[in-house]
Amino acid sequence: MAFKSCRRDRVSIIHLLAFLSALLLPGAAAAVLHPLDGGGNFHSYVEIVNRWRDDGRLDVLVLIEVNNADLEYEEEASGMVGRLRVEVELESLDGRIIEEKRQVRTPGLSAQDAGSRTLFQIFGVVLEDVPFRTGKVTCRIYDVNRLRTGLYNQLARKNSRSESASLWYAEESPRPERGLALGDPLFLAQAPLKSWNPDNAAKADPVSGWLHDFMHPSRRFGLQQDRLQLFLPIWPQAGGLPSGQDLPDLRVQITNLDMNFVVNDTIRIDERGRLALVAGRSAGLFYELDVNLLPEGPYRLSLAPLDGQGRGVLRDFSVVWRLANLGRHRHQVLGEGRTVFRGKELDKFLDSSPAVQEKMLDEFWDALNPDPTNPVNEVYLEFQYRLAYVRQFLGGFGEFGAADDRGELFLMLGPPDELKIERMPMNEMDQDDARIQVFNRFAPDREGSWAKGDPAEGTSEPLNPYDTIGGLPMPNSFHAERERGAKRYSATHTYAFELWVYHNGGHDLFLNRFSQRGMGQRFLFVDRTGAGDYVLESSNVMQGDE
Repeated sequence: MAFKSCRRDRVSIIHLLAFLSALLLPGAAAAVLHPLDGGGNFHSYVEIVNRWRDDGRLDVLVLIEVNNADLEYEEEASGMVGRLRVEVELESLDGRIIEEKRQVRTPGLSAQDAGSRTLFQIFGVVLEDVPFRTGKVTCRIYDVNRLRTGLYNQLARKNSRSESASLWYAEESPRPERGLALGDPLFLAQAPLKSWNPDNAAKADPVSGWLHDFMHPSRRFGLQQDRLQLFLPIWPQAGGLPSGQDLPDLRVQITNLDMNFVVNDTIRIDERGRLALVAGRSAGLFYELDVNLLPEGPYRLSLAPLDGQGRGVLRDFSVVWRLANLGRHRHQVLGEGRTVFRGKELDKFLDSSPAVQEKMLDEFWDALNPDPTNPVNEVYLEFQYRLAYVRQFLGGFGEFGAADDRGELFLMLGPPDELKIERMPMNEMDQDDARIQVFNRFAPDREGSWAKGDPAEGTSEPLNPYDTIGGLPMPNSFHAERERGAKRYSATHTYAFELWVYHNGGHDLFLNRFSQRGMGQRFLFVDRTGAGDYVLESSNVMQGDE
């Protein structure tokens, strides 16, 4: 494994140490290593930050980021306005619960900004004076302007929501037994750090002051923000540091989680900070890094005192240099992963952070690029064409992949060579004929009702698909007869269906469960609900020809 190391010559650091009010300083305990990934009807990022007061009481700050395009807006005089309801619950191990709710109204936006996938709404909720130090935090964000899909949800007026939950932990005190302790860092974006006045702590309140306008819960840097910025609180041991003790520098290490790149640096605490810490007061530090140094991917930030005493912090963030990653809907990321990965690779994908998931998809499609020198990956472009067709004509596409089996097959093998569609079968034997054609490629098409033959005189039994009285005979098929027997009394026996035929095995973009299965593949899809939800019921790929 190759490691690279960068020193101060290309690393820009701004460290302004100040006497800060209690409301400014997050705590020293590790709340969560990476942002929570909220899911449901839309995607959200949730950041949990412990914020300690000077008197030892603890507040928990919950920061939320939602993509503009994921929200529903109403047109007002000021522009397109979205409305959200946020509910945060913190529950201790013994059942004590602290709740906080907040109504959020977005500023008026233009129609273009409201539909953007690269612009976000960021807001926060504070749980004040938390008496316990271990528990579970749950965050629910409701889009007040949009109801969930489904008849019951529409009648019950249930709003669309995004939900996340995580175990939560805080130290008993922000102060270490010895040395220095670093508190939860607050990630920022596009903050004018040089213009901040460190003596004006009130304006630096993360809830309503100066820092509030620059918070960055998703921790995604690169195209969105080419400078990694964070605010870091520092706490001394009780009673302050001994006056004659040398103040340790802080070690900064930024490591690519693929273990192929690392940045090491050292931050020296200046005289202002030294005086505050010796006196037993907390201090604050701003850190800034030019992320143009960093390749795209997931990273881990570690900060700790160099003397090995006290407590440090670990946090994850990501660097994104591809516009497609910023514009890709979160549901598309999950849907793509569930479509292209299988087995252990799929398990790894689902267990990974959003940044790692996007990186896995990029590496997957890059490996299939027929011409790596071409900036346009023709294989992925074809997948996008298929995806657009599935969304419009084949039931849709979401976080679990294609909404019905036709869409999944279309993504895997492309359009069929032959397609037989019966939206309203005119004869109850139409679907039986299609089942026989799945397993016997020489079975004839018997269009209309007369070609199938008349029922036996004096009987009321359903027509036998092998009855040849007055019509074209069908070959016998053991597989089709078995399926027909199972469906004999099912209402779906006369529902709409589609028969897809691939003469040459289709055109697979990537290895999947239907690829490389020979020629003459045939698939029967039946609309089981009568509402356009097609399910794969028969295929010679799975059961073989007769």
